[in-house]
Amino acid sequence: MLTIPFCTIILHVFFEMSDKILDLIWSLDIEKMNDHLPTERKSLAELLTEERPQVKAKNNRQHRIKKEHLEIVCQLFPESEWKEIRLPIILLRRTAMEKGLFSVSGGIRELYVIHRISGRTTDTFSKFKLDDHQSFVWKPEAFSTIRKIGSVVIVGYT
Repeated sequence: MLTIPFCTIILHVFFEMSDKILDLIWSLDIEKMNDHLPTERKSLAELLTEERPQVKAKNNRQHRIKKEHLEIVCQLFPESEWKEIRLPIILLRRTAMEKGLFSVSGGIRELYVIHRISGRTTDTFSKFKLDDHQSFVWKPEAFSTIRKIGSVVIVGYT
């Protein structure tokens, strides 16, 4: 009969527990890094009616959105679409994915904003929505968009 030494069992349990502790610490760090993310997203139409457009963040602070950035987004869509666009757009840097790749939260309209502002497409929205698109953008496109309409875009981490 083969017996496993007691200290081998203890070491195995210790390493299993330490992995779980490290995973917990990692997830808490990610949570802390993301406390600036919004707890709500509002439509473009709703934000345009506010005197000081803003959304509440997880850290209970207000994230202000500049009117001039909203106006840039307005120019990309017919007014009939404004109620469907949810802002701010969240770009998630996923550590499990290829370096420099961000996923775009939301739907086709939010993806279109990123593609259009970054110069990835010049299509109108009516043409853009007919094609299939991956909801990912590369770092240069993400940061090009942030430079132009930074108050409308928030970066998070997973």
